[in-house]
Amino acid sequence: MRKKLIGIFVVGILIITGFASIPTKAGPALQPLTSPDPQIIDMIQQVNESLLYEYNTHLTSFGPRYTGTRNCRRAAEYIYTTFNEMGLDVEFQKWYHNGYFSKNVVATLPGTEVNSTAVYIFCAHYDTVAFSPGANDDGSGMAAVLATAKILSQYSFPYTIRFIAFSGEEQAVYGSYCCARDVSQRGDNIVAVINAEYIGYANTTEGGQTIRFFCLERSKWLGDFITTVNTVYRNQINMAVEIVPNSIYSDHQSFINNGFDAVMALNYDLDDAYHTRFDTSDRINWTYLTKGTKLLLAVVAELASTPLELQVIITKPYHGYFYFLNLPLLRLNFDTDFLYSLSGIPVILGYAKLNVDVFPYDDIKYVLFCIDGNEQVWQYKSAPHYEWRIRTWDFSFIVGRHSIEVYAYTTSGIAAFDEINIIIYQL
Repeated sequence: MRKKLIGIFVVGILIITGFASIPTKAGPALQPLTSPDPQIIDMIQQVNESLLYEYNTHLTSFGPRYTGTRNCRRAAEYIYTTFNEMGLDVEFQKWYHNGYFSKNVVATLPGTEVNSTAVYIFCAHYDTVAFSPGANDDGSGMAAVLATAKILSQYSFPYTIRFIAFSGEEQAVYGSYCCARDVSQRGDNIVAVINAEYIGYANTTEGGQTIRFFCLERSKWLGDFITTVNTVYRNQINMAVEIVPNSIYSDHQSFINNGFDAVMALNYDLDDAYHTRFDTSDRINWTYLTKGTKLLLAVVAELASTPLELQVIITKPYHGYFYFLNLPLLRLNFDTDFLYSLSGIPVILGYAKLNVDVFPYDDIKYVLFCIDGNEQVWQYKSAPHYEWRIRTWDFSFIVGRHSIEVYAYTTSGIAAFDEINIIIYQL
């Protein structure tokens, strides 16, 4: 009853305030990428149509994979076994949400950099709508993830890569919702998420040469990195990249809602067999899917290889919690269509402490805290942890919805930032 009353109160004040934008986590400083890596060229050249065909047709052989059904469970077992045969660390992540029970499949390729906790995620979903074989949606994305995992598992990288197969995507991204919630609560350092939605259909000349990435403005660094990778490896990939504004309708959005940078890859042409029984493997453009997979592999490999020169990570307040005087009382569940734009936003009554980690910290010149782009507090010290107490009575204009930004600057001129949207009220 207490949680229900608090929930009703929070929804009421949010409706009065208006819908806030989605919380953010953005802006690590990566070492510039200027030339191709011969080893990554070798990885790209291992992607071929027969490998993708094998994974795609095996998935579709189970038939429709509606979340919670026997076919969906059989597909999960197949994906688990396939990852396991690659020598990856594999686990089922069981989840239960809104009456659905299923499991994600998580395979980890550990990084070799012992002083870094950075993780990159490459994901797709293996479930389908009822009655659809899901060859393109999302058997194509799953084939790309499996092929990439098979190839990259033969190499080592400084940073950890997680390959994740989600179920529940067709039920309002329930599987990834639970996964992103859990990794956020654990404090995992997820630097970026690459989500492969359906990427196997092309029936025009332009469509066969272009792949779209849906990206938020605040994650521009990730869109720019993808574009750079495509340019650097253009001779191996032969694909154009189009960066467009974000779409919330896939698993990457679950991570965005929990403060992580994430993008979604999607084929350029509209697939008229989407969510129908005609979404079969014979309609896949294998040349197009192969080129797209080569690009995605190159992006993941370069992300996991490129040195992270500076990271700013806001660790508290927790995303999606209701705070009373700095105490997280309950997690807010805004996964309905009406309230989805509020998902992940901390709601604060009174005050809360902003906790920040900076890596590496031995060269920090200062850290700057801002509200809505306006500077508030400067901290001149070199340390791994920073803290700022946000109180409404210190700043009369802070009541309502706001963006809190944190910038870190090194003595050598490197900068990085992170931000979080909050809704705060005075007692």
